[in-house]
Amino acid sequence: MIRLYSDRSVYFFRLTGTKCESLERFCPSICRKVKLGRHGGFKDGGAMTTKTRATFTKGERSRQKIVETAAVLFNQKGFTGCSMGDIVAATGLEKGTLYGHFSTKEELAVLAFEYAWKDTSDKRLRNIDTVFHAIDKLKLHINNYVNTPSFPGGCPLLNFAVDVDDGNPALRARVRAALKNWEGVLAKIIEEGQTAGEVDPKIDPHSVANLVISMLEGATAVARINKRSAALHNAQRHLNQYLETVVKVGTDS
Repeated sequence: MIRLYSDRSVYFFRLTGTKCESLERFCPSICRKVKLGRHGGFKDGGAMTTKTRATFTKGERSRQKIVETAAVLFNQKGFTGCSMGDIVAATGLEKGTLYGHFSTKEELAVLAFEYAWKDTSDKRLRNIDTVFHAIDKLKLHINNYVNTPSFPGGCPLLNFAVDVDDGNPALRARVRAALKNWEGVLAKIIEEGQTAGEVDPKIDPHSVANLVISMLEGATAVARINKRSAALHNAQRHLNQYLETVVKVGTDS
């Protein structure tokens, strides 16, 4: 396991290429100084900083538990609907322990979003690097979005975006950055597809990325209201058709 810092938080995850790459793509603030090493390890200025779970301090374990628990509660109840008392009750920790790590609810919400978004991003990028054609990469990403169980409470980006309207500039900045990074990941796939002759060179990569994101997030909202997944599956079908007939270079090109 490796120890990663994101501002004042600590994240731990297994050393696998897929996890590392998806984290760097979607959460660059976490990976600002951490780079993927030659054999899958992380390097920071040439030296690796590792810690086994057995050597985690009690404070680090408590802090991580708070972030993980808060991520679920904020995502399910919303920033306004979730109190610090709820988090204390769910973690089983003392109130003083919570405030010893996080002085404000706003501070904790930012780190909770980052944790929830990383988990979500990993799932949406699962196996992307095992596919070679740009269109197939996009279709796999869409399938991951539609058919992989989401983070408890649904899409963190959609949920936290609602809370952004209530203030908390730091959270607003993180949510906007997450959206921009997601768009960037999809746009890069399209750009690489254009270079490889797989995608129509006249297509604007960011316009396609925005369309994919908008349809998926919009369908998610509709599915939540109707308590049915039909909207998501309809969005997947139409997006796949759009990618095959409009974005993909035709066989006669």
